[in-house]
Amino acid sequence: MLVTHQSRFRISAAQRELPSVTASVEAFCTANDIPSATSNLMNLALDEVLSNIVKYAYDASNNGPIDVELAYSDRRFTVTVEDAGRPFDPLKFKGPVNDGPLNSRSPGGLGILFVKRLVDSALYKRSGGRNRLTLVAKVPLPQSTKE
Repeated sequence: MLVTHQSRFRISAAQRELPSVTASVEAFCTANDIPSATSNLMNLALDEVLSNIVKYAYDASNNGPIDVELAYSDRRFTVTVEDAGRPFDPLKFKGPVNDGPLNSRSPGGLGILFVKRLVDSALYKRSGGRNRLTLVAKVPLPQSTKE
């Protein structure tokens, strides 16, 4: 039988809320024996995703809600982020063309590429007026300790 451990919470789309997400992810991972390396990678990816939602999803006067779900089952740590902001599929975003000298490149656009490299899989869906991004990281088997 497959046991799934879950945690759900809601934050406002405000930069000041992001540290609480990091703490929630760390607590969830500790409670479920998810290695700190996996927790750290997911926190990096999640910080980028949430920062983009805070900056771009809602109008400046609207700190709309962001729902976050953490789940752990079958050695897979899954984080699902939902918001009701502007429609945006980050997985289709191509990012800037970054060839040429550094001082001639446009800033930004690399965060999504960074997120894709940090996780094992990512899935986006727009449904019911909401953006839903699911990130999955495989959790390695614990290393056996030799005496």
